[in-house]
Amino acid sequence: MAGKLYKRKDGWFYYKYSFVDEFGYSKWRMISCKTKDKQVADNVKKHYDKTFGRVTNPFQNPRFTYKDMVEDYLNSRRLKVKRGQLSELTYKSDINSLDRFRDWLIKKQGSDSVELADCNHKLIQKFIDDRLDEVSPTTIDNNIKHLSSFFGWCLKKDIVKVNPILNKKLDKPRRRKRKSIPTKNDWKILWDYCEGKVNRWLSGEEHYDYFITLIFLQMNLGMRIGELLSMKWKKDLYSDNDTGHSMNYVYLSDDLSKLTIYFKRRLRTIPTNSVIQILEKIPREYHVRKWLNRPRNQKKVKMKYVFGNQYTNKSRYGNQISRDFKKLMMKLDLDTQYTSHSLRHGWAVNQIRNNSNIYTISKFMGHSMVQVTEIYADHLQSDDFDELVNNNKPKE
Repeated sequence: MAGKLYKRKDGWFYYKYSFVDEFGYSKWRMISCKTKDKQVADNVKKHYDKTFGRVTNPFQNPRFTYKDMVEDYLNSRRLKVKRGQLSELTYKSDINSLDRFRDWLIKKQGSDSVELADCNHKLIQKFIDDRLDEVSPTTIDNNIKHLSSFFGWCLKKDIVKVNPILNKKLDKPRRRKRKSIPTKNDWKILWDYCEGKVNRWLSGEEHYDYFITLIFLQMNLGMRIGELLSMKWKKDLYSDNDTGHSMNYVYLSDDLSKLTIYFKRRLRTIPTNSVIQILEKIPREYHVRKWLNRPRNQKKVKMKYVFGNQYTNKSRYGNQISRDFKKLMMKLDLDTQYTSHSLRHGWAVNQIRNNSNIYTISKFMGHSMVQVTEIYADHLQSDDFDELVNNNKPKE
C-alpha cells in the first residue's frame, strides 16, 4: 500500500499508513515533505513510497528488511561524508560492521533479507557470542557500536519500535588484558631495528618502506596510529578548521617543522624537528600504472596523506597496520600481544625513564588529565629504580 499526499497550510505531508488507535478510530501516520511545491512533493513521495509503501501497519505487519534498510542508511551516511559532517574512516567502519552482521545473518538465517522486527535482543546476543570465537572483544564492541547507530537511525525514521541494542543490556565479553607496555629491552630491540632500516633508506641502500617509517615516527612522537594514518601534507582549508566538533584532522606545516593534531576533541601542536629529515624524504608523488602490461598508461598521483595508499589516494586502514605489526613482532621474536598502540604507551614510559616532566608529557600526548599519564609510571621496572637506590647518600 503506497502512501498519499495531503496539502496543509504549512506545506505538503505524506501519509504513510493507516492504523486503528486504542479508541477504535482510524488514523494515519504522516511525515512532512518539508516543501510547499507540489512538484517537489511528488518527488519526495516517490522516495517515501520506496521506503514506506510496502506496509499497511508496521506495528502489525513489519516488512522492512535488513538488506534494504542498510542500503538506505549507508546512502545517508555517504551524504554526510560529502558534506563534511562525518569522517570517512567512520563511514568505512560502518560498512565493515554492517557487512559482518550481514554475513552472519546469511550464515545463520540463510539470507540477509531478515525483517528488522526479527533483529531483536536475542539475535544480537547470538551474534556477539558467535563473533567472540573469531575476533577480540574490542572488535565486537566496535561492531555493536555501529549496529546501534544503524538501529537508532531506523528508530528515528519510525521503521522499528525499539533499538534492540539499547532496549536491554547485552552480555558483552570483557576485554582481555594485554601486555601493552614494551619492556626496556623490547623497546630497544624494536628501536634499533627500525632506526637501522630507516637510516639505510635515507642513505639510498634500501627502498622506502612506509610501514617501518610509520612505526619509527610513532616511536619518536608517541602519537596514536590513527593520528599518523590521518596525517596530511598540508591543511585542508575546507575541513581542517575549528575545534567544536568531533571531526579529527592532522596536518603538517609548510616547512614540516610542526604538526597540528585535533583528535578526540583535543587540539595540540607538536614539533617534528627530530624527524624532519625523514618527512622530507617521504615520497609525495607516485607514478601509478593502471594496467601493468601497458607502460605508457601511467598516472601521476599527488598524495594527500603522508602514509596514504597511492592507488586510491586515501588513508590506509588501521587493521592493515595491525596485521603487519604482528608479523614484525614475530620476525623480531617479541611478544605478539604488543599492538601498534603499545608504542604510544612505550613512548610515555620511556620519557618517564628519562626524567621528562610528566605535565609536559601529558600535554604533548593530548591527554585530558595528567592522571591518565601518571598511570604509565606503574609500568616502570625494578632496574628503573637503580639510580634512586644508588643516590641515597645525603648531600654535604
